[in-house]
Formats: sequence, C-alpha cells, structure tokens
Amino acid sequence: MQTKTGLLLALALAGGAAAAAPARCTDLRLSGGGVWVDKPYGTGCTWYGAEAKRCEWYGSRYRNEHTAGEACCVCGGGMRTDGQQTPVPTPPPPPPPTSSSMSAKVLAKSHLVAFWDFETKGPTGNFVARSNVDNEGAEEAEGLYPVWLRRGHDGSEVGAPGYTEATWPSSHPVTATRAGGPFNGKGLNVKGTTLFATVERKSFDRTPLDISGADPFSLVAWVWFPAGSNRHHIAGIWDEGTWGKYSGQRQYALFRIGRYGHRLFGHISATGAASYPQAGTGGDQYARIRALNGAHLSEGEWHMLAMTHDGAQAQSSQDGVSTPNSYEEGEEWVEERVYKDAFNPVTNPKEFSWGVFHPLRFVVKFNGYNVAADQVNEHYVRVDLKSPAAQRTISYGVKAPSLSAIASRNYRVTYTFKRGGAVVQGGSGSFDVANNAGSANLSPSLVVEVDDRLQLELTRNGARVGSVVEHRMGPGAAFSFGRILGDGTTMVLGGVAMYNRVLSEAELQDLASF
Repeated sequence: MQTKTGLLLALALAGGAAAAAPARCTDLRLSGGGVWVDKPYGTGCTWYGAEAKRCEWYGSRYRNEHTAGEACCVCGGGMRTDGQQTPVPTPPPPPPPTSSSMSAKVLAKSHLVAFWDFETKGPTGNFVARSNVDNEGAEEAEGLYPVWLRRGHDGSEVGAPGYTEATWPSSHPVTATRAGGPFNGKGLNVKGTTLFATVERKSFDRTPLDISGADPFSLVAWVWFPAGSNRHHIAGIWDEGTWGKYSGQRQYALFRIGRYGHRLFGHISATGAASYPQAGTGGDQYARIRALNGAHLSEGEWHMLAMTHDGAQAQSSQDGVSTPNSYEEGEEWVEERVYKDAFNPVTNPKEFSWGVFHPLRFVVKFNGYNVAADQVNEHYVRVDLKSPAAQRTISYGVKAPSLSAIASRNYRVTYTFKRGGAVVQGGSGSFDVANNAGSANLSPSLVVEVDDRLQLELTRNGARVGSVVEHRMGPGAAFSFGRILGDGTTMVLGGVAMYNRVLSEAELQDLASF
C-alpha cells in the first residue's frame, strides 16, 4: 500500500504522542490535545472514510510508523471500542477494483515517481498520481501532481485552474473505455483541442518528476489510438514555444509520428529549443534528437509505450520490445547537414549525453557560421543556474571533426543577462577559451527572472563567429497529456507512469502484459 501522495501522516501539534484509542471511533487524540491531520490538507479521518478504497490505497504505511488506521478507525487496522473499551473488530476492507492487478505491477516497481491511472482522485476532485518515493517539494493542495483537464480556445488552454471531471463543461466524455485495456480498458479520452490535460509546473518544479541533466528515467504510457489518427504528443514535459530556433521549454516526452510508418519515438532535449540551430536549412528550428523505434505502431488496439534515458542514450520500446532502428540516407537531413560524414544514423537507441534541459540548467548553441568553413560542427555554451549560488557556472564546448586541429584557436565568450533592456546585477562577463574549453563562475548575486534574456556572443581573435544568440529565460513547461502545440492527439490514455531509474527489459515486458 502507498502513502497518501507520498507525504507523512503528520501531527497537528509537534512533539505529541499518540494516546489510547477513544470510544466511538473519533479522530485519535494526541497527548498534547491535537488531532491527527494529513498535511498540507488539514483534514483528519473524513477524507479517508469518504471512499472505501482510499483507506486501502493510502492508509497502511507511513515512514513515521503510524498508519491512518491508528488515527481513523474507519480505515481498518485501527480498533473500534465502546464506552467500556471493549474491542470490536474493524470490518474488512472492500475488495480491490478489478484493475488493481495491473496497478499493483506498476506500484510494485521501485522508484515510481508518479502513476496516473485517471481514476484516482485527490480531495479537490483532480485526477492525481500515486507514488512509492518521497516527492519532496511537490505542491499537494489538490493531491500529488494533480491533473487539470483543458480544451483549446476557452481560456483553460494555459494556466490554472482548468477543470476537474466534476466541473468539465463539455459534452465530450472525460473518460472512455476500449476493450482489452490494462485498467479495465478505461482511460482519459484525449481529443486534440477538445480535451487534453496538464500537470502545472508549480506542482512539480524541482521535484523528482522534474527530470533534468543526467537523471535516469523511464516514462511509460498505455495507449489506444483510433484508426486514421496521425500524431502527436502522448505525455511528457514538452512545450514547443513558437517553433523558433531559440523558443521552447522542451525536456522529454513520448510521441507518435505518422512519418516513418507510424512509429513511436522518445523526444529529448538539451536546449529546450532547436537541436541544430546552426544547420541553416529547413527544419533546423525543431527539436530533432529522438529515439525512433523501428516497429510499426498499429491502431485500434492497446499498446504499452515507453522511453528510457540512462544519461548516455535514449531508447524507446513498444509492448516491452525495443526495436533497433537507423535513418535511411536523407531522412534526418538537418543532423546530416551539421555532422556530414560523422553523422551517426542509429536512432534507437539514440546517443544523448548532453543532459536533459531544465529552465535553470541548459545548453545554448550558436548559429550563423559556416559549418564546413569553420571546421566546427557545434559551438555551444552550458549554463548552470540550478546549482547553489557559489557553484553556478557558464562554460564553452565544441564538437568538431578534429578537435586537435582547432585547439590553438583563440575564442572568447561574452554573456549578458538583461531585463527590460537593462543589464541584470551581476549578469555580465566574459571568458577566454583555451584548448577547446573555457568557463566562468556566475556571480552569486545574480538572480534571474522569467522573461529575462541571456545574450551570448562568440568571437575569434576579436571577430564575431556567427550570430549573437538570445535565449529567453522561461518558467519551464507543464507535464502534459495529448497536446503541446497545434491540433494535438486523439487517443484513449489508460495510464502514465514515471520512474526515476531505467527499467529493465523484463520489467517493461511485465508492464506490457495485460
């Protein structure tokens, strides 16, 4: 059994110790006079008793060794007593739902950060996640990683509050059932701009769900696609922005694409924006680093889809099987244009050691120079504003056909953080590059805000290399289901799970067995 949203059942008064169970099964009183409450909700036994399955799912184990049953007799595991303290056995818990065997598989695997089954709800009616790790830092007033239902063009498309199932204003059903699915065949009834969903950034910023850098992860989804559907986004932290070279807040996500024979791919980004802005060709504004599975993704039946990242490569799998895949010549023309003869066509697994984008830790790549003439594939800068103030850095890196051939070049990187056209305090400086490397410590006094601009200039012997680059400091993307930009996706989404480790092939096959 799992703790309610990963938090502890806490004492209303610090330092209190549990007293003997009172008569008539009210909230268990503490020696200090307070009652048990579940922070930050401020509620006692009422929430656990509102639905029988809440006690079954949430009430059995807490790290402080107390259970909801000890505080609330209605939850089982406690003891009913009459006025003479005569024990009366607690009624047995209700039978689990028929989908519990599949849910149990998901919950039994370690390092489960979040599992949305689009059935479990929090105190405010949002679909919420279950977990078996400590989700420290998560805002949980509506439950763990609460889901907001949204539709395009009515003001709910961005920002809170969106809708819950109870407040959904459309005739389009929130959930749908398709035979043979893992959770009774039921799932979120996603349809383009008609219905999609998000977990807002404030609910998971800097929590275990906010995967970045070299963090390992496994993102798993159970999906049913109707006939004739084409694309697009399934689940993940992904915001395309306006599709400009330096626009977007992309981290990681699962997609289905109609090109390449209807296949699954796991998208991942270090820049949050374009993967190869220096390409100078059509399509270079898109995030193009993806693990494209080699198997055809059929319609009209349930699939378990997954992507993993171990810090060195990304990999996608369908129904527990990762099918190797490589691009044919000309299929990935943007990366080919940048790397030419050094282009690696293998795309499942896909090499990715850049680190996953975070709005405070990211890569910016320069553009506007001639790749062939400069003998450089990629000039880039790493920015780290996520570490403690004294450890924040900015550094230069390069990828080239021959690093030794360019090691003697004299480059300089100049950086400026601006707000409303003015330089932010502590936000400007420069550093030299020697032997293809260079870095500087950012000022501990530097405080950046959303919509600040980071301007970067690269020079060689005083002459500018390429263009001055401007990166907008964004708030980070929401975790979304079914839509990022454009018309979105049509699918029944049975469930989504995120683990902060790489699941083994056997574990993925187990999750594909339903």
